[in-house]
Amino acid sequence: MLQPEADIHLNHLKHNYLAIKKMVGDAKVMAVIKANAYGHGVVPVARVLSDEGVHGFCVALGSEAEELINAGIQEPILHLGRISNSNLELYKSGQVRCTINTFEDLTQLGKFGTPNSPIFAHLKIDTGMGRMGVRFDAADSIMNSLKGIPEIRVEGVYSHFATAEETDTQYRDDQLDLFKKVMNMAKMILPDVKFFHIANSAGILHCPESHFNMVRPGISLYG
Repeated sequence: MLQPEADIHLNHLKHNYLAIKKMVGDAKVMAVIKANAYGHGVVPVARVLSDEGVHGFCVALGSEAEELINAGIQEPILHLGRISNSNLELYKSGQVRCTINTFEDLTQLGKFGTPNSPIFAHLKIDTGMGRMGVRFDAADSIMNSLKGIPEIRVEGVYSHFATAEETDTQYRDDQLDLFKKVMNMAKMILPDVKFFHIANSAGILHCPESHFNMVRPGISLYG
């Protein structure tokens, strides 16, 4: 039986990445390569992007982070999924950053990290996607809680657009306004946070105001 095949042109991937990098200027690029780089082959894709100077990678599963590490990828890896006991050792490596989605995550991470060897994390605030993340109205509370947990080092704060690809931009703009409020909170409560990111592929292409100092291109890398 004939099976479908896909021809992957890594030089096209390189072209797309460089075009995105030009759009976002000094913002760091965290390439989303979950689901085997959207079916394009996660290790070859990661190696090309690594050679081009990408800041890091985003994955959905701990096993995806392990695959990158085993392949020799050395850039930071942000695990976008939920925290589980099976992934704690990955976070302890220092290369893999976890995502804080709930207050319960603080207890689990606080027990595993130490003040001298903290767990690096990015805090996700739900500004309207409704999928994962701490509710916007609890952002102030969780940031104040994190301020008192030296076992966790919050490297970034992020959110996710729900409708950035739609022509009606009102909901996207409402989310962006909320995220700016989140950023202001974080700068006051957690002044050591380095990165703020909300722009996915559609945000990168259509909303330059959302680029801040980090972006997360996914499908736009692949054509």
